[in-house]
Amino acid sequence: MKINKIHFDSIDSTNNYARNTAGKLALPALITAAEQTKGRGRNGKSFYSPANTGLYMTVLFKANENFGLITPCAAVCVCEALREYGAYGCRIKWVNDIYLDGKKICGILTERFSVNSEVYTSIGIGINLTTVSFPEEAGPAGSLGKDIPAQELAELIAWKILACNENPDRDRILRQYEAALFIKGKTVTFIIEGVKHRAKVTGINENCNLTLTDDEGNEHVLTSGEISIVINE
Repeated sequence: MKINKIHFDSIDSTNNYARNTAGKLALPALITAAEQTKGRGRNGKSFYSPANTGLYMTVLFKANENFGLITPCAAVCVCEALREYGAYGCRIKWVNDIYLDGKKICGILTERFSVNSEVYTSIGIGINLTTVSFPEEAGPAGSLGKDIPAQELAELIAWKILACNENPDRDRILRQYEAALFIKGKTVTFIIEGVKHRAKVTGINENCNLTLTDDEGNEHVLTSGEISIVINE
């Protein structure tokens, strides 16, 4: 598989570049940057992307209409790639964050959009490799603490994601995703229609939605949204 590789010393956002140039690029494409000035996360949040301390990348390809687990696939691929570089212990916080030692080291932003009737998928991935300090709004952020060659790691992750998209194995993805889900069995809070709920995570279903049971025995299924872990439980 030949990947069109594009690199920037600095850019506002690799996902922005992917969206703005999707109809003009040879695909699949891997867009990387040493720095992002306006890195984006889910729900309009920013992703802190200082120069030369992290991996900032977007994989752009034609959408596989028959495969709806591309974000879980990306999370599994990131964990697999990091293990190949000796980074063990990385876990997934549903739905798209990678944690190490209780701190977020990676965020994943999947976007699907159309250009001239063609449907594209872009997967933006930011990994803190050696970043030392973070702004307060970054939350419980941390770093991998390994000076891994960012471009090599980006290419490995891209190859894994593209292979998964072309020949998806849903059972394997779901199995590996749930095995890496560090919040399973933990009590979390979440909001549905403005009401805050508290429940214990029981796992995921066949669509990688989060399954939970509250203190009254009521079952919940989250298809999207934010969860917060209840500390000291």
